[in-house]
Amino acid sequence: MEQQHKKIIKSISLEIRHLLEGWYDVAGEFHAGDLEQRLNQIGVWRDKAPKPVEELPHLSDPDRKAREVIDVYISYREETGVNRPEAAAEFIRESAYSWANRLFTLRCLEARSLIDEVILQKEVYGNRSLVHHRFARKNPEACAGEDDGLFAVLFSVLTERAKELPFVFDPDSPAVCLRPSVPAIKRCIALLSGTASGKNQDPATDDIFEAADALGWAYQFWNTEEKDRVFERLSAIKGFKIAGNDIISVTQLYTEPYMVKFLVQNSLGALWMGMHIESKLFSGWEYYVGFADRAGCKKRPVKEITFFDPACGSGHFLVEAFDLLYEMYLEEGELAGPNEIAASILNHNLFGADIDERAVQITRAVLLMRAREKALELPGTSLKQFHDHIIAANIHLPETKDHLKQFLNRYPVDRPLAGAIEEVFDGLRNVQEIGTLAQIEEPIEKELKAIKSQSESWQKSGRQQTLFAEMRTAVQGELPMEMESFEEWQTTVIDRLRSHFDSEAKSADRLQAFFGREAARGIALFNLLSRRYDVVATNPPYMGSKNMGPVLKRYVENRYRPGKRDLYAAFILRCLEMTALSGKLAMVTQQSWMFLRSFVEMRAVDEDKLKDLGTGAFKGLLRDTTIETLAHLGPRAFAEISGEVVNIALFTLAKAVPSEEHRLTAFRLIGPKSPQQKDRLLRESIKAGCQ
Repeated sequence: MEQQHKKIIKSISLEIRHLLEGWYDVAGEFHAGDLEQRLNQIGVWRDKAPKPVEELPHLSDPDRKAREVIDVYISYREETGVNRPEAAAEFIRESAYSWANRLFTLRCLEARSLIDEVILQKEVYGNRSLVHHRFARKNPEACAGEDDGLFAVLFSVLTERAKELPFVFDPDSPAVCLRPSVPAIKRCIALLSGTASGKNQDPATDDIFEAADALGWAYQFWNTEEKDRVFERLSAIKGFKIAGNDIISVTQLYTEPYMVKFLVQNSLGALWMGMHIESKLFSGWEYYVGFADRAGCKKRPVKEITFFDPACGSGHFLVEAFDLLYEMYLEEGELAGPNEIAASILNHNLFGADIDERAVQITRAVLLMRAREKALELPGTSLKQFHDHIIAANIHLPETKDHLKQFLNRYPVDRPLAGAIEEVFDGLRNVQEIGTLAQIEEPIEKELKAIKSQSESWQKSGRQQTLFAEMRTAVQGELPMEMESFEEWQTTVIDRLRSHFDSEAKSADRLQAFFGREAARGIALFNLLSRRYDVVATNPPYMGSKNMGPVLKRYVENRYRPGKRDLYAAFILRCLEMTALSGKLAMVTQQSWMFLRSFVEMRAVDEDKLKDLGTGAFKGLLRDTTIETLAHLGPRAFAEISGEVVNIALFTLAKAVPSEEHRLTAFRLIGPKSPQQKDRLLRESIKAGCQ
């Protein structure tokens, strides 16, 4: 995105956040935004008891429904250990972003001509959008109120769009149950439409929202002031640690396009070229290092190739992977056309997770937009698996097991799985801080294997009873599961649990519905983290151990000892775990793991210590993996970070022990003073090496 466009979108993003959520003045005093004022109007405050609904006869039907949802939301969050003031603040924060993200996403969709204009206002339509204009002509009576029918239009569009992107547009989401005031929603739409402009900026135009990274930049700027406040507290308050929601804002770093292309082309692209040495696809990959020392790969259908980003942010790696995979499907020639190819990529190839639910919303939106650009007629109903493969890791489960007991009473077929479900819940206790570092697969697999073993012994002894309905058979001693692998059996169990929790999310009991929604996401996250992927590629969060909160620091020290000095190093180890044997790992990290003594065991465990390591223990990147390409960028690799703050390295490796003859291909690019110069020199170096 051009610099001037970034300034405009930054201005819009920050003004909408100030308007809806609130803002801090120069003295550090907080001023409540529109949604908090609306919350007060329906009898809810951060710092005092709510007013009984019966004392608020003036409430409209939408406001009365919103009040019911918010009361339950706050009660549920209190059950998860969050105090009432923070729960109310959290609701305001999430509601503000949810409204903003829906409006931004609709604006991007219409700017790319993927939907009719919902946000863009034009004089020819009486300063309404095209969709609003049509609605007003058909329903003039609905436009007689203060909002001119605007909310009716928006919720109608959200309902329609939710068919293909429920996680982004769900009109029944608790986050949008409270509507902004009419002046506030009109101001948001005017800013996005370009009929109004941000402070000292030109009005927004279509070309800003046509940019593939528009949503990513909007969210990066949304967090700018919050990030600055956290760092101010870090420098001003002795003993201050970064924890909770603060982790999201301070670790978010926009990945430059040239970094993404280099890493994806030299991991996913390299995998394809290892399978198809005759392929010519690489000729269009400007960052592909064709002369790197790589081993061949066993040929498989494109549909079986899996690509995972465990810190997906706004989806830049996944979008780039989508483009490469699309080329691969075309070259393979097995699928009929764009619709089948796009659906297959979203349903079978791409996986992502992030600690930040708001970022995950963007990832899903940008992937669907990219798919729609390739396949305009792509049926939204064909993307169910896609929604289960891009998951937010900010899961909040109650501290007690009361809701689980209610769940098991409603679904007795799942009672034998109580131990496994409890293992899932225990493993997800602090996942909102730990994210995809959470290692919950091993204890759950042990529990599931124990259940399966018990069932097998019962059946072999001739006893009729079985633990699972799908295992029942009329023949004593017969075990249909013997024909399946444990992984297939586990998938069957997970799918059923997810289905049951999804049903629970629709419960008339709102508290139990909140539990069902969170539990379903927990099961989906477990399923994501228990897989092994052909390619894992990411820009992980960076945070030194001295700044970590106690929960995160203790977890990293216990589980990722060689990488305990920085969060990014722990992510290297975790990503390696989630990479399949002979698969590819590609990452943007700080350069410190290559040089500092504190990362010596990340690089290679000393010879004299090897004999003391247990079977399967990590021996170091240089011993356990084959590093294929490395671009040492050093400082000034990011456009939004000046000076020597972050020193960067890009690397790709294969999860395989290196041969004695292996030689890695490295580029030393620490001299150039800007990301543009580093990008140019990297491309020139690759081109020169290929000649």
